[in-house]
Amino acid sequence: MKSLWVVLGVVGLLVLVLLLSGGSYVSTKNTLVQKNEAINAAYSQVDVLQQRRLDLIPNLVASVKGYVAEESAILTNIANARAGVLAAGSDHAAAINANTKLDVALGPFFRLQEQYPNLKGNEQFMRLEDELAGSENRIAVGRQRYNKVLEDYNVYVRQFPNSLWAGMAGFHYRDEYFKGNPENKAAPKVDFSK
Repeated sequence: MKSLWVVLGVVGLLVLVLLLSGGSYVSTKNTLVQKNEAINAAYSQVDVLQQRRLDLIPNLVASVKGYVAEESAILTNIANARAGVLAAGSDHAAAINANTKLDVALGPFFRLQEQYPNLKGNEQFMRLEDELAGSENRIAVGRQRYNKVLEDYNVYVRQFPNSLWAGMAGFHYRDEYFKGNPENKAAPKVDFSK
């Protein structure tokens, strides 16, 4: 009878060890899946931010070029009309005609002033610079978050007993700290001379 209790005790202990080990394995695997998905989500966010930068730069450059070109054309038309008024001199008919041309040239300028009270080309350049700086900051923060999530995963995978279960479940140390797309390593080139 005593041997039966010993056998039952050993069997009970084995069942308890198996239940604890199985629970530890399941818990570790679930946490690893969660941490792995967090890495994927963080990298996806960095990708989105980089794509935003890639989309933003040509659009902002084009809008600044368009804004400066429009302002430049208006100012050129005004300067030419003013020169016509000065050239008309004392000839009344020529002066009236030249002033009418100046009125026509000033019309778009006033309409633009209503739409853009602070009509200055350099403010657009400042806006472009601010937007680019903001994009770069967002990307830096996204990369930092990604690296932190990856570090958390790697520490968890390497800790005991997680390291035993991680290897069995197919989760390994990931040396994927942000390197990014090689195209994104170079700072964007902005050329306003075209």
